[in-house]
Amino acid sequence: MASTLSREQLALRKLWWIGPVTIVLAAIINLVIRGIAVAFLGVPETFSYFQPASIIGSTIIFLLLALLTFVIVIRTARNPIRFYRILALICLLISLLTPILALTGLMPTPGMNLSIFWTMIAMHIVSAAITIGLFTTLVRA
Repeated sequence: MASTLSREQLALRKLWWIGPVTIVLAAIINLVIRGIAVAFLGVPETFSYFQPASIIGSTIIFLLLALLTFVIVIRTARNPIRFYRILALICLLISLLTPILALTGLMPTPGMNLSIFWTMIAMHIVSAAITIGLFTTLVRA
């Protein structure tokens, strides 16, 4: 069972290619989600957080943090896959606070609307699914 894999059953060296593949895939998918939102949901092309450079940059930064966290979890947790999945889901829930706070006005975000909110939620969830899925399945020895 995947959740009971020990540290010895995980190939940490695979992260040298899994990490970059995951980051590139998540960035591409986020850009596709942005494109769909702009084309079909009325999301303004000019929304600052949805500029391609912003999407790519934030995806790289946050997925590098996810990768670093995964390495630490593999090295320290008794059941690293299970622990990482739980931790990543908690981090996903916390990350959803940003769009929620922006939509409610508690975090000033000029131009924020419901279409942008749901686009951000989709980007967060899809990025998490890609990251959790690839990290925890492809790292097996």
